[in-house]
Amino acid sequence: MMSHNFKIVDVMHKDELNNYYDAIAELFLESFDKNLPKELWQWAYLDNPFGAPLVSMAFDGKKLIGHYAVIPMNLESENESVLGFLSMTTMVGINYRKHGLFQELAERVYNLINEFNQPAIVFGFPNESSTPGFIKRLQWIISDKYRVIQISKPSVHFAAEKLTRIKTADSLTLNMEKNNIKHWRTHKPNQQWNYINGLGVKPLDGIADIMHLGEIDSLHNLALEQNYNIILPIQEDEILPEGVITAFPYRFGYRTFNMSTTPKIFVQMSMSDIF
Repeated sequence: MMSHNFKIVDVMHKDELNNYYDAIAELFLESFDKNLPKELWQWAYLDNPFGAPLVSMAFDGKKLIGHYAVIPMNLESENESVLGFLSMTTMVGINYRKHGLFQELAERVYNLINEFNQPAIVFGFPNESSTPGFIKRLQWIISDKYRVIQISKPSVHFAAEKLTRIKTADSLTLNMEKNNIKHWRTHKPNQQWNYINGLGVKPLDGIADIMHLGEIDSLHNLALEQNYNIILPIQEDEILPEGVITAFPYRFGYRTFNMSTTPKIFVQMSMSDIF
């Protein structure tokens, strides 16, 4: 795959990655036209209780020109736990986008995951522009069926019925019952929220995000004087009941390693909303 003379660096340890923050922040600014807050980066990459991130970077001299990373976020069902990795901050410098670096760096990270010889899933929420590349070059399976839906008091039962079909004993999701995971996930810098009695809610202006459901019945503990956003599998042409509004599409994608069957995944906002 390599047809260039760029230096490639793979990082699997937090202490080593910390040395690259300035270079990563510079490429982040170039790629997304906004700053990368160090406390947010440190929270996601270094304070992560699941373990160390896996990062592959390309350098032209001392300049960072390509970056692909995943942070660990294991997924559990009632029956099993698999290694989970959230795909993060894919970046290639503006003047370096014809060298195949996106695919090369991602595949290097995927090879590291494969070498664990354990069932594993890399997952993420690609935007419209990056979706074709993840499908064509990285063999991701991406679903367009998910929507962020706004629900109100009359439509809680509709949401609960939908969720009952997808949250089963063998569906994989983030386990927020472990104290260290709960503390980390609910203490993202400048965006703290609570997870109490199986219900995680992040208040916004006049509305709230349902970040995590430990049990579907927890929906009935909502304070229903306001509206809530929640991720649901909704077909584009589906007729929705009164009180249900489609806010926006929410693509979810993944690639599996060392797994012989297609996983069932209960997609929640707690698995996203990192940057």
